[in-house]
Amino acid sequence: MSITALDIGTHTIKAISAKTGKQIQLLQTVDVPNTLNLLIPQNEQESAQFSEMIANLMNDFKLDASDVRLSLPESVIANKVIEVPVLTNAELASAIGWQAEQYIPIPKDDLSLEYQVLARPNNKNAEAKMKVLLVASRRSFIEKLNDVFLGLGIEPTIMETQIFSIIRALELTSEDPETLIVHMGASNLDLAVVANGLFDFIFSSKNGSQLVTNSIAQSFGLDLKQAEEYKTSYGLNAEQLEGKLVQVMLPIVNNVVVEIQKALHYFSQLHPGQTIKRIILSGGPAEMIGFSQYLAQQVNAEILLMNPFATAKGQIPETKQLHYTVCMGLLMRKLS
Repeated sequence: MSITALDIGTHTIKAISAKTGKQIQLLQTVDVPNTLNLLIPQNEQESAQFSEMIANLMNDFKLDASDVRLSLPESVIANKVIEVPVLTNAELASAIGWQAEQYIPIPKDDLSLEYQVLARPNNKNAEAKMKVLLVASRRSFIEKLNDVFLGLGIEPTIMETQIFSIIRALELTSEDPETLIVHMGASNLDLAVVANGLFDFIFSSKNGSQLVTNSIAQSFGLDLKQAEEYKTSYGLNAEQLEGKLVQVMLPIVNNVVVEIQKALHYFSQLHPGQTIKRIILSGGPAEMIGFSQYLAQQVNAEILLMNPFATAKGQIPETKQLHYTVCMGLLMRKLS
């Protein structure tokens, strides 16, 4: 038996088949187009098409269905770190629903909520606060995705938000510096901060790399496949195409830089006297030629590319390693 981790994005579907133990052993990595550009089906027709796509993926690559782990896109998740007076576990369980109503923009009748105590101070005076992480999703969305897999005879063992899989894959501790994780996808840009080994906050926006592809296609009269090849092959290399490609890409890339700068500023407001020491890039688009160098020029922080296979062995892909950060985090999760 092996574990199959699936990260379904709007542009591609990533999968890793692996065995776990003292060290993860990769058996196979898969990166195929999402022909439907769907994350979660919303009606019967989409569900039928989505089911066929997943069935073909599992069959074509002979992926083991005994332990399938799924990522959930941040677009269907709401995360919030809140501070509340110091409570016992029983008191918190009673109060958490009311707390969620204040912070989570999902109707109560469609709310699926989990929570985790991040910090509980020993001091129980009136001013002491405990930090609690709320993770909420629309139950209807999750049920639709789950139903697709159940219809194929697959019961997912884990369904987890992408950013928490990435944080796990990084194996950050309280000894690590304040870190901003930038996960770049085709449709979304997710920015999460981990400080003192604890999740701090997350921002998500629609500044995905597909906007760059669309802009290239429109400016140069290319189809989307050709535009994607331009973006991948040339990136922010000003020597290519007389610098015209960079001129087209920079306005959208600068939107990403602005979002990162906002996150850095917000952290410094939340924690006076503290600053983000480093930025770790994740996701396939982060590998775009020249992007990390350009980002380093725009922000005052160390820029690193994530190394998702640092502790793995086996069939490690030679290219596109950042595509698999979410899958690696799913593989590393221990089942309770």
